[in-house]
Amino acid sequence: MRPTGFLTLFFLLTWNARAQMPILTLEHLTTKEGMPSNDVWCLNKDRRGFLWIGTGRNLCRYDGYNFLRLDSLQLGYCSGVSTDSKGDLYTSVDTRGIARIDRNTMEVTTLVHNNYDDQDTGNDLHEQGMVDSYDQMWVCDYTSVQRYDIARKKLHRYTFKGPANGGDVYQYASFFEDRQRVLWIVSELGLYYYDRRADRLVCVLGQDAIYPENRIHIRLSRGSQDAAGDLWIGGYEYGLVKYSPVNHRFEVRKAGFEHNNVVCARESWDENGRRVIFVGTNDGVSLYHPGSQVFYHLPEFYNRGIRVKDMYDDKANGILWIGTNEGIFKYRYRNAGIRTVAIPADVVRRPVQVTSIQPAGDGNYWLGLSHSGVLHWKPAEGVFKLHPYGQEEAFVDKVRVIDNQAYVFTDKGVFTGNNASGRFEPWYSGTKLFRNTDFRDGLLDKKGRLWIANLNEGLKVIDPATGRELHLWETVKGRKLVNQSYIKAMRETPDGRIWIATCSRGLFFYDEQNATFINIEDLPANKGRRLGGECINAIQVAPDGAVLVASWGGVSKVAPDGRITDSFDFQSASLKDTYCSNIAETPDGRLWFSTNEGVHIADPKTRAIRYLTTIEGLRSNAPVGFYYHSPGELLLGYVNMINVLDIDLLGGNVRSPRIALASVEVKGKKVFRNAGREIVLEPDENSVNFSFTTLNFEPASQNAYSYQLEGYDKHWIDLGNAHTVSFANLPARSYTLLVRSTNASGVVSKDPLVVRLTIRPYFTSTWFFRVLIGLTIAGLIVAMMRWRVRTLHERDRLDLQITEWKLKALQSQMNPHFLFNSLNSVQNYLLTNRGVEGAKYLSKFSKLVRQIMENSNYQYLSFEKIIDTLKLYVEIESFRFNHEFTYVFDIEENDVLLDAQLPPMLLQPYVENAIWHGLMPKEGDKNLTIRALLKDRHIVCTIQDNGVGRDFSPRTEGHISRGQEMTRGIFEALRQKDSEAKIELIDLFDNEKKPAGTLVKMIIPIENV
Repeated sequence: MRPTGFLTLFFLLTWNARAQMPILTLEHLTTKEGMPSNDVWCLNKDRRGFLWIGTGRNLCRYDGYNFLRLDSLQLGYCSGVSTDSKGDLYTSVDTRGIARIDRNTMEVTTLVHNNYDDQDTGNDLHEQGMVDSYDQMWVCDYTSVQRYDIARKKLHRYTFKGPANGGDVYQYASFFEDRQRVLWIVSELGLYYYDRRADRLVCVLGQDAIYPENRIHIRLSRGSQDAAGDLWIGGYEYGLVKYSPVNHRFEVRKAGFEHNNVVCARESWDENGRRVIFVGTNDGVSLYHPGSQVFYHLPEFYNRGIRVKDMYDDKANGILWIGTNEGIFKYRYRNAGIRTVAIPADVVRRPVQVTSIQPAGDGNYWLGLSHSGVLHWKPAEGVFKLHPYGQEEAFVDKVRVIDNQAYVFTDKGVFTGNNASGRFEPWYSGTKLFRNTDFRDGLLDKKGRLWIANLNEGLKVIDPATGRELHLWETVKGRKLVNQSYIKAMRETPDGRIWIATCSRGLFFYDEQNATFINIEDLPANKGRRLGGECINAIQVAPDGAVLVASWGGVSKVAPDGRITDSFDFQSASLKDTYCSNIAETPDGRLWFSTNEGVHIADPKTRAIRYLTTIEGLRSNAPVGFYYHSPGELLLGYVNMINVLDIDLLGGNVRSPRIALASVEVKGKKVFRNAGREIVLEPDENSVNFSFTTLNFEPASQNAYSYQLEGYDKHWIDLGNAHTVSFANLPARSYTLLVRSTNASGVVSKDPLVVRLTIRPYFTSTWFFRVLIGLTIAGLIVAMMRWRVRTLHERDRLDLQITEWKLKALQSQMNPHFLFNSLNSVQNYLLTNRGVEGAKYLSKFSKLVRQIMENSNYQYLSFEKIIDTLKLYVEIESFRFNHEFTYVFDIEENDVLLDAQLPPMLLQPYVENAIWHGLMPKEGDKNLTIRALLKDRHIVCTIQDNGVGRDFSPRTEGHISRGQEMTRGIFEALRQKDSEAKIELIDLFDNEKKPAGTLVKMIIPIENV
C-alpha cells in the first residue's frame, strides 16, 4: 500500500473509533519530587536496574524514591545515556562532551571534550550518546555521526552525501539497536544502518536509499522496534513511520498528526493487555492499535500541549517511562490478569458508579448503577444497553435474578425488568407491604417463597403467586431482628437455611422449626470465637455450603451449622483496611475480598495475605460492585469502569522482590563505593546512613523493609515503609548489614542485601597502640623496679656497712671497757691474796685479748671462731664471778654452720647482757645456754638465761644497749634481702607467771650475709 491510499483508510477508521478512549493510569514526576529539571531529553536503565534521566540541567539517577544528582557534572543539557558491557555509564553532556561514569564510585571522566574555541565545527557537540552491544559509543552533531571506540579510545567520523531540506547537510541523529544487534541511525536525512564489516552507514529510507522505491524526502527523529521486528519511527512533520527490515517496505501515517510533529514511537500494551504503539509528539501522546488501525489522542497530554522527547520501555517492571518537557510520566502496563472496561459516555450520564453486578445469562451481566437505571452488558460484543426506571433516580443496592427475572433493590423501591418495553417497572405487589421505600435485598428460597429485606422495617416473606405476606414468625421476633440494627444482605445455603447479615448485630439464620432468628455468636460452638466485625456488609455462599462474611473489621467463614471456622480481622491479620465490603472463595480455598485499600487475597492454610491495588492494575482501590463468576473470574465495579480479574493469573506465584543499595551517606555527605566490597570508614566517619530500594518503582507504601546488623543486633528489625537506616557511634569493628524487602503481597526478597562495613578505630584504640603502651609501661615499671632494687640494695649495703662500722666502733669501745673490768678483777685477786687464781685469770684474759686483737682486723669471721671467742669470754666472766653461774654451748657439728661468715660482735652483746643483767642480780641457780643449728639455709641461734628477766630493774643506756641496737640494725638490713631474717627477745615465766629468764632467738640467713 502506498502512503496516500493508506492515509485515507486510516483516517476513516480512526474517526469511527474515537468513542472508546483508552484508560491509562499515569504517575507524574517533576522537580517537586526532586528532579533537577522538568525538561527530560533521554531515559535509560543501567545493568543494576536504576533509571537514568537526562534533563536540560543535569543527569540524574532515580531509584524509585529519590533522584540522585551527579554534582560533578554541574549544569549541562544531557541528550543521551547508556551502559557498556561492564555496567559503566556513558553520557553526552553539552558542557563536557562524551563522559564516562564509573558504576561503583560515580566518578565522572570526560573522554572527548566539546571544543567551541577552535575552527573545527565537528568537535563542538557530541550528542545523543548511545553504547551498542559491541561497546561502541555513537554520538552525533550537526555535521556527522561519530563512533567512539571505548577500548581503543578512538573517535571515528561518518558523513552523508545528500543535503537536507534547504540545501544544508543537517545530520542530527539518534541511535537504537534491534534484537538482531543491528545498529540503526535515525537521521534528519533518513534511516541508516551500520555495516560493521564494511565500517560504513547504509541508507535504507531517504534520498540516498539503496532501494529506489524508498528514495523520498523525509525527516526522522527517534525509533524503536516492536515484537514483530518492525521499526516505528517519529517523522516530525511527516507523521508516524513504519519500516520493515525484512522486505524494506515502509508506511507513513500522517492522518491524525496533521498539526503535530511526531518525535518518537514505542510499542507497549494498553490497560487490557493489547499491543499498542505509543506515539510521542510535540503536543502529547497518542495510542495506535496496529490490529484495528485506530488512533487515540490522550487528553491528559494534548489538553496541556505537553511535548514528548523520549520513551523507555522498562520490561523488567512493566513500565513505560515517558520523558517530556513537563517531567516524566510513568505508565505501568504489566497488569497480567486484569482488564479494564469503560462504560461509554454516550450510554449513560457519567459519572456513574457500578454498585452491583449479577449474571444475566449467556455470559452477559446486569450492572446496577448509582443512578439512571440498570445496564445490560454483553462482554463478548462490548455492548452496553441502559434500562432506565422512568423518571426515578434511584441508587441500586443490589441486582438479583429471581426466577429468571431481574429484580433491582434501590433506595426508591424495587423494580423488575419488563422484556417488552426494555424498561424496569416498579414492583408494587411486593413493596406495597412496606411503608419505607429503601430496600436492600431479596431472594426466592427453595420452597418458592420470596424474602424481601427493607432498611427500617426488616424482613417479610411473600407468596409470589398470591402476593400475600406469609407470617412465618411472631411480629415481636421480627422486630427484635432489626432492633438497633438493619439488614444488609440475605443468602440461602444448600441446606435451605436462610442467613441474614445485619449491621451492627452480626449474622443470623432463621430456625424455621422454632420460628426464630438465631445469632451465631450465641451458639455454644462459637464460645471464644468472633466474626471479623458486627456490622456485616456482604455475605456469599461458598462452594462447600459455608457462609462467607465481609464486615467492618474483617472477614470470616461460617460452617453450615453456624460455627465460625476462619477469621481474618484487623487484630489478628495484616489487613490494609478494616472496611471489607464483598467476599468470594476460589477453588483453591483462598478468600478474595474487597476493601477501600484494594482487593485482599487471604489463604486460611498459611494465614498469608496478598494485596491487589492500582499498582497491579485495579482502576481504583475501593471497588463497589463485586461478583465472582466461578471458577476463575472476578468482576469489580467502579465509577464509569469495570475491572475483570483473571483469578488463575492473579492467584499464581508472586515474584520475589529484589533489593539494591541506593546510596551511602557518611556524616551527611553521599559517598560512592563498590557495594560488593567492604565499606571501610575512618574513625571520624562513624555516622553512616544507608538507603536501599527494590527497583520496582512502586509507591513507598507498597514496599516494606527489615534489617539486621550482624555483630550489633541479635534480631531482625522492621522498618515498615522506611527505606533508610542510620547508625552513629558504632564501636570500631567489622559489621555485616543484611536488608530484606517485602512487597505488597507479603513476599520477602529471596536473597537479602549484604553490605560489609568496617569502622577503623582511632590509633589510640588500636591493639598496636595498646600493646605499644603496655610494653612502654612494662618497660618503665621494669626499669623503675630495677632502679629501686639497685637503690635498695645499695642502701642496704650502706646500712649494713654503717652498722658494721658502728659495731666495730662499739667493739673498740668495748675492748678498753672489757680490759678495765678484767684488770680490776686481777687486782682484786692480788689484794685478797689469791695470787694463783689471779694468775689463771690473767692467763685466760691475755688469751682473750689476743683473740680480740686478731678479730678486730676482720669484718667477718667464721661462726666457729665467733663461738670460740664467745666461749673464752663466758669462761672469763664465770671465773670473775666465782663461778656463780653455769653455762652450756650446744653447737651443731655442721661444716656449713661452722664456716658461715658473720660479723664478730653479733652474739656477744646479748650474752653479756644475759650475764650482767639477767644472772648476776639473781639469787640461787644461774644458768646460761647458747645453742646454734642449721635449718633451711638459716642459722637458728638462741641465748637463754634463767635470770631475773628484763623487767627486774630499769637499765641505764650503755655500750650493751647500743650493741643490741647495732645488732638489730644488721637484722633490718638482712630482712631486706631475706624476709625470714629476724631477732626476737622472749620473756620466760614459771608456772606462777613470775619472770624466769630471757630467751634471745636469732634466725640468720647464710647466703645473704
